[in-house]
Amino acid sequence: MKQETDNRLIAAGGEHDIMHHLGGYHRCCLGDPMHLEFAGKNFCEMLGYQETELAELTGEVYTALVHPDDTALFDDFAQRLAENEGCDSVVYRLIRRDGSVIRVVDTMASVVCEDGVIRGYSVVCEVPDDQLESASTVPGERMAILKVYGNAAVDIERMCGVASSLLGVKDSHSSTGGLLDFIAISDRVKVRKAIDKAHVEEYSDMETCALISADGETQVCDLWVECIQLEESVEDSLFCIKIEGDIEHQRNSEDKLSFGRLLFSSFAEDLFEVDRLEGSVTYIARSDNGIINLPLNVRMFMDDTTKYLIDHVGPEDIVAARDFCEKVTSGDPESGDIESAKLKFSVVFRDGSVRPALLTMASISRAKCFIGLSFDHADAGGDPLSTVATQKQINVALFGSFRLVVDGKAVNIRSAKAKELLALLIERRGAFVSTREIIAMLWECEPDETTRARARKVASRLMSELNRNGIGYIVESDRGARRVIAEYIECDYYDYRDGLRGPSGDFLPEYSWAEYVRID
Repeated sequence: MKQETDNRLIAAGGEHDIMHHLGGYHRCCLGDPMHLEFAGKNFCEMLGYQETELAELTGEVYTALVHPDDTALFDDFAQRLAENEGCDSVVYRLIRRDGSVIRVVDTMASVVCEDGVIRGYSVVCEVPDDQLESASTVPGERMAILKVYGNAAVDIERMCGVASSLLGVKDSHSSTGGLLDFIAISDRVKVRKAIDKAHVEEYSDMETCALISADGETQVCDLWVECIQLEESVEDSLFCIKIEGDIEHQRNSEDKLSFGRLLFSSFAEDLFEVDRLEGSVTYIARSDNGIINLPLNVRMFMDDTTKYLIDHVGPEDIVAARDFCEKVTSGDPESGDIESAKLKFSVVFRDGSVRPALLTMASISRAKCFIGLSFDHADAGGDPLSTVATQKQINVALFGSFRLVVDGKAVNIRSAKAKELLALLIERRGAFVSTREIIAMLWECEPDETTRARARKVASRLMSELNRNGIGYIVESDRGARRVIAEYIECDYYDYRDGLRGPSGDFLPEYSWAEYVRID
C-alpha cells in the first residue's frame, strides 16, 4: 500500500511540501531492480524534468539517469546499502533531460520500513569540478538518520549517517537513550509535535532545532520526521528522523557572532543574542568574572531570562528592568532600523553586595539584537553601535563593473544575485526599492510566490554577506522595501551625479537593467 501511494504521489506531485524543497531529495526502493519511489521538485529541476516526465522515464529502473560509465560504481554503492541499514556517499554522474552531464555527490541512508522493504533516502548535490576532491573525501557528512520510537523520551532504536558524531556518542543502538536528551529544552515541544504530525500525516514539517551533543557542543539543525511503522498509538510507532545541519543558519550565526565579538570587545563583558521572532535568548560570550550563572550557547525562553534578570536587580530598578526587557522583545520584526536601549541598574549578589552595571541592547537585523552587560563602564555614555558603524571605510565602484572595498580590502559577495541586489540598491542612492521592483530588475518578471521567495532569500544572503564583513548597517528595510544608507558609502557614481567626476568606464555592464540608467 505504501509503495502504491508513493507512486501516485510521483505522478501527482503531491508528496509533502517539505520534501520538495530539500536539495536534491528523492527516495528509492533498494530492491532488484532499484527503482525510484519519490522525486522532490528540487531534484526534478536539477535534472530538467517535470515530475511526471521523470516518473515515466525511470519506470522501475533508477539507473536510467546514471551515466553509463558510472553504472557499475552506483550499483555497488546501492548494493552495500541494500544489504544492511546504513549511510554512505558516492560521487557519480547524472544525465540531464537536455543531454548534458552533471557530477553529483549522493548521500543515501537505507532504512528497513514497516512493509519489510529497505528504502534509500537520498540527498544529491551537484559538485563543481574544482570541488570534486573535497566532495569525494567527505562521505556521509550531510545527513544523520535515526530510527526512533514515538514514546515520551523518543528512544533511539538505531542511527546511522553522522548521527553518532552529531550526538557525541559511540553506540548506534538503543542504549544511547532518548533523542530529547540531546535537544535544547526550548525546542523539545517542536520535536514532539513533529512526531505527532508524522503519526497522523506520515510526514512532518521541517523544524529548526538546537541539538546539544553529549560533549556540550551546540549545533542548529533542520529536522523532519517520517512514520515508517504505523501502530495505533504514537508511543508504539517507529519513526525515521532526518537531521541535517542548517548551513545557512550556521553561516548567519558565524556572521552575527563576528559582529557580536566586535561589539563585545568594545564595551561589554557578557553578551546575549536575542531572537524576537522565536522569543528566545542565547548567552554567547562569558566574561571572567563569573557573575552570570547561565549555560552558554543554549537557547532559553525570553520570559525565563527576564525572570533571572529581575531576581538579580535591586528593588529600586525592577520597574526599569521590566521596561528594558519589554523594549527588547517588542521591537518591530519588520523594521530594519538600527535601534538601541540602555539600562543602568544595581546588581545584587548572593552575599548582599551591590554593584552598578549597564545593559546595552543593539539591534542588528529585523529580528535579532545583542545585549551586552558591562560592569567596568557602567557610567559610560554614547551608543556602542555607532562606534562600530563608523569604523569602516566603504568604497564602491559602479563604473567598469561593480566593486566593493571595505577598509582598503576588496570584498567578494559570494552570491551573484545578492551582489546584483546590492548594486541596485546603491544605484538608487538611498531610495527604497520595493520587492516588486527588485523582482522586475533581477528576474525580469512579475512577482509570484516563487520569485517572492527567491527575493527574500537573496535579501537574506545579502545581509549575511554584509554582516560577515561588518557593514550590515548600510542596508535597512521597511515592510519589504530596502535601501542603502548612502551617507556610509563613497561611490564613483555618486560623485558623477554630483558633478565631481566623469564616468570611468561602462556603467555596470554585467547587469541588463543598468542599460536603462541614464548616463549623460
